[in-house]
Amino acid sequence: MTEEAPSDIARREALWQTHREKWEKLVQEHPLRYVFLEVTRRCNLACAYCGSGCTPKATRGEMLISEWIEIVRQIASDFDATKIMVAVTGGEPLLKEGVDELFHELHRHKFGFGMVTNGFFLDAERARRIVDSGMGSVSISMDAPTELNDRLRGKGASEKVAQAVQALHDAGFKGKLEIISTITSPVVGLLPMMREHVARLRIPYWRVAPVMPIGRAAARPDLVPGDREVRAMLEFVRASRRDGFAPAPEFSEEGFLGNRFEGCVRPYLSQCRAGITIAGILSDGRIGACPELGDAFVQGDIRTERLKDVWETRYQVLRDRGWTRKGVCAECEQYERCHGGSMHLYEGPDGELLRCLYRMAKNAE
Repeated sequence: MTEEAPSDIARREALWQTHREKWEKLVQEHPLRYVFLEVTRRCNLACAYCGSGCTPKATRGEMLISEWIEIVRQIASDFDATKIMVAVTGGEPLLKEGVDELFHELHRHKFGFGMVTNGFFLDAERARRIVDSGMGSVSISMDAPTELNDRLRGKGASEKVAQAVQALHDAGFKGKLEIISTITSPVVGLLPMMREHVARLRIPYWRVAPVMPIGRAAARPDLVPGDREVRAMLEFVRASRRDGFAPAPEFSEEGFLGNRFEGCVRPYLSQCRAGITIAGILSDGRIGACPELGDAFVQGDIRTERLKDVWETRYQVLRDRGWTRKGVCAECEQYERCHGGSMHLYEGPDGELLRCLYRMAKNAE
């Protein structure tokens, strides 16, 4: 690879210094800017690599939609709703009875809000309701080209995505529309084909992430990309974001990726903001950050506490991440940029880092 010029190195170091200063300010002030509402763990699919382990059966203790509406009202009264983005997730959120009422409540309080869905239940009528609700973004899960996607996710999954996208186009949806792809080992070599498929669907945004070794994927190492596959994926995204064709894929947040990829494969530098600007409420009312974080990172219970009180007085385990400086991170020359990677890669503060994409990509040079 071409050796970097001193001016390029100096420019990069200045960029990281600015990033570090902004990061330290965010940690100190921790303004709430993003909230996940995991309204259900129920899902009509049961993907072999689902990080949340969702199934078609409802879980015990799941909150009613009336409780979720009260939570929205509480957050709106305690924070500036216009500065917070809310992501309604699952499971499959469109299986939640009364979820349309929740969407309208979010809009009424002037939250920005969106939804992550598998598309199975997003027909023409639902698309019209989504447009009427004022929803600003819809993220649809599709993880491979058509035939392989159906084998990985379930029969008919790809057709349902295509129908959902067409329904949103026909309904005049003007918000952000994206495909989210969890990339398994068999898909890495098919990424160009997948990109062509997303383009044919007329979707401008495509976010990709290697499947995480958590949930059901922890028992399927054959589906989790190795060093060479991670490197190939990063190289594909890097090249694709420079070739001028749409969609330009965006790589997920999962810690520092190395100088070749940072600032190239996503429109920001390494920055897991769980507990710093991001909170989350799980389907049974437990308060945490993003839904992928393990039980050890739960901070409270929305049924007995206000999110504002929990946000202002807890989350220290996610704001002071010195505990991550152990194992492979202890002597890493990039630790000050990565701070131990993304928090979903730890079962808890006592656990070890499940993987490091920086080291994996480096191993495959």
